[in-house]
Amino acid sequence: MLRGKVVSDGGALRNFFFFSGIHDKDFPWGDGEIFWDIGFVIEKGDGGWERYGLTDRIIEKLELDVEKGVYRYDGPIYQVIEGYAVSKSDLEKPTFPDHLRKKHAKIEIRFTAKPYPIVDLPFPVVHNVEKLVPRPFLDKVKEILRGLGALGLHLTPHRVRVSQGQVTLQEEATVETYTLKTNQQTMGEAEISTLKNFQWPTLYYNYFCALDPRSEHIYVKVRSDVFRKNRTDILKDKMEQLLGKIISRTVSMDLDIRGDQWKRLSGDEAISFKMLDENLLEINNDHFPTGTFQRRVVAMADAEGKLFYALEEDMDPHILRSIHSDKVVKVAAIRDKDKFSALKKVLEATDFLGKLDQVWKRSGKEKEDFAIIVKPNFMFMYSTLDPTTYTDPELVESLIDRMHEQGYRNLAVGEARSTYGAFFTNREVKTVADYIGLTGKNYRIVDLSEDLEEYPYAGKLGKHYVNREWRNADFRISFAKNKTHAYAYYTLTIKNIYGALPMEDKFREYHHERDIFSTTIEFIRHFPVHFALIDAFKSADGPFGVFTDKHPNNTRTIIGSEDIVAADWIGAEKMGLDPMISDYMNQAVEAFGKPEIQLLGDRAIYPNWENVPDVFPPFLFKGMDKHYYFGNLIYSVFAYMDPKFQYKNPDLAKKFLRLLAEPITDLYFQKIKKGTFDPELNQKLYELFNR
Repeated sequence: MLRGKVVSDGGALRNFFFFSGIHDKDFPWGDGEIFWDIGFVIEKGDGGWERYGLTDRIIEKLELDVEKGVYRYDGPIYQVIEGYAVSKSDLEKPTFPDHLRKKHAKIEIRFTAKPYPIVDLPFPVVHNVEKLVPRPFLDKVKEILRGLGALGLHLTPHRVRVSQGQVTLQEEATVETYTLKTNQQTMGEAEISTLKNFQWPTLYYNYFCALDPRSEHIYVKVRSDVFRKNRTDILKDKMEQLLGKIISRTVSMDLDIRGDQWKRLSGDEAISFKMLDENLLEINNDHFPTGTFQRRVVAMADAEGKLFYALEEDMDPHILRSIHSDKVVKVAAIRDKDKFSALKKVLEATDFLGKLDQVWKRSGKEKEDFAIIVKPNFMFMYSTLDPTTYTDPELVESLIDRMHEQGYRNLAVGEARSTYGAFFTNREVKTVADYIGLTGKNYRIVDLSEDLEEYPYAGKLGKHYVNREWRNADFRISFAKNKTHAYAYYTLTIKNIYGALPMEDKFREYHHERDIFSTTIEFIRHFPVHFALIDAFKSADGPFGVFTDKHPNNTRTIIGSEDIVAADWIGAEKMGLDPMISDYMNQAVEAFGKPEIQLLGDRAIYPNWENVPDVFPPFLFKGMDKHYYFGNLIYSVFAYMDPKFQYKNPDLAKKFLRLLAEPITDLYFQKIKKGTFDPELNQKLYELFNR
C-alpha cells in the first residue's frame, strides 16, 4: 500500500492512495477461497476522488514481489463513477453495472522494502484442554494441534520507498498518465504474512494500516474475535468444533513505526483515531461462502489532528450477491426501541405502499375490492405470557391500519390450524386470534383450514387443497415471527407460509406423509407472496424457539422486503447462520432464485443469540417424522398450554407421561402457575439440559 503524490500530464500534484494484494487459499476463513485485488484513489481538484478497483480470485498479468521491489500490472480496471464501492459480483454480472466504467490500466512501480522483525499474533490454546474435550476425541485433538503448528497471524511489515512508478489509465483514445513522486512525497508499507486458521468457529478479523509520508509514520492495528459459532455438518465439522472450544481467537495488536524505530504498543499506549471519511473506496470480496471480506480506503485523524489515509480490512456477515436471479431488491432491517417506529421505517425504506399500489393498478380492480391477506404466525402459540411464539398482534393491526388509511377495504388476516388442534380444545383460528388480541377492526379473520377447494399442485403436494380467499387474494403478505426452529434451524417468512397449508394434522399430512420443505415451496410457487415482514422485536432463540422461550432475546428489530427469499436471507444471517443451512432456503433459492440485496439499516448479528444445535434436525427427521404414532405422542405429551386450551382425550396413560414430562416442560415453557421452580435453579437446569 502506498500514499503520497502523483503528477498528471497537466503537471498538477494530486494526493493518491494505492493498494494491491495477493491472498492465498484459506485466507481468512479457511474455506478454500482466494482473492487478488487492486485499489487506487486519486484526489481531484474539487476535493473529490477518482476511484478505481478490481478484484478476482486471480488477476492475470499482476506481479507483486515485495523482496525484489517489483509491482507490475497490465489489464482491465474499473472506475467507480457513482458511489464508492465495487464488488466481485458486480464484475461478473451479464449486464455491466451502470456505476462502473471499464478502463485499461498499466501500472509499474519499483521500490525498496525494508523489513522489520516478524510480528506474531498467535491463537493460544486455553488451559484445561482435557476438561473441554470429550475423552474419546482427546488424543485426536492433541494430534491435530501438534500438526497445525503455530495458529494465528504472523506478519513481516516492510517500509516501502518508491524509486520510480507510473500508472497509465486508458479508455478508447483517451490516455491519462500519473507519475508517482519519489523522495519523501510517497511512502508505503508492505507485508509478507501467513494466517494459520481453521473454519469453525468463524474468525472475525479487522485490520488497518495508516500512513503519513511527511512524518514517515506507519500505524498497524489488528483485532480479531469469533464471528460465527454455528456449524452445518455434525460429522464433518466435529473436530473443528472441538478445536474451537480450546483455541482463543481474541487477539489484538497495535504496531507503531516511525522511521527506523518500531514498537508494539500496549493497550494504554494505543493511538485512537477519529474517522473522517470511510467512503473513499470499498472493494467487496463477496464470492466467499462464509461472509464478505471488505478492503477499503479511509481517511482518519489522530488526537493531534494529523491526517492519515489507511487501508482497512473488515468483515460483513452478509452475502448480498444474487444466486440464479437478475433481480435487485431492498431489505430493510431496522432496530428501534419503539416497535411501531421500526415497522414504519421498514415500510417507508422498502416503499411498501408504492409496491402495493403498483400491484393494485395492474389488477384493474377498484381499490375497495382489491383483496389483501396478511399471514401472521400465531397458531403455535401456547400462552400470552410468552409473546415470542407469535407475531405481535399490535404490529399486524398497525400494518392493516396503514393499508386501510390508503383506501384499501378488502383486508383479511389468515392463519391455518396447527397440529395443536388435534390435541387441545379451543384451537380454532378465530378463537386463538381473539385470545392473543386480534380484534378484527377494519379486517376479517380467515381460517385457512376452512372453505377449501381442490387444486392440482405438482410434486409431493399433488392434488391438494387451498383456502379460497388465499387463492383469490391479489396481494399476500407473510408477517413472520423471528424464531429458531428445531427442524429447519430458523423459521421466518418462507416457513410461515408452511402454516398456510390447510390440513390441521400437519404432523401427519406434511411431516410424516409428505415433507415440510417441498410442499411449502410448491404452495408458494402457485400462490406467490408479494411482501415479507419479520417481527424480530422480541425473539425466541435456543433449541426450542419455535415452541417456547423462557428467556427471550430482545432483538428490537423489524425486517421487511418485497422478496421472501431476500427477507429470510438477512433474517438468518442476523442470527449468525448461513441461510442455506435450511432446506427451506435451499429449495426456495433453487425455485425462485436469490436476488441481489441492497441492505438498509442495522447489519449486526443479534447479540447473545443461541441457535439450534445441529444434532436436533437429523434426530427429529429420522426419529420423529418417520414414526408417526411415537412422534405424535411426544408432541402431545411435551406441549404445554394455557388453561384455556384443554386436552381433548386426557387418558390415563397420557396423564402419566405428562407427569413424567413435567420437569422438562417447566424448564422451557412460561408456566401459568407460580412458584413451581426456584428461578435460579431453573436457569441452571435449563443450561444443563441444553448441554
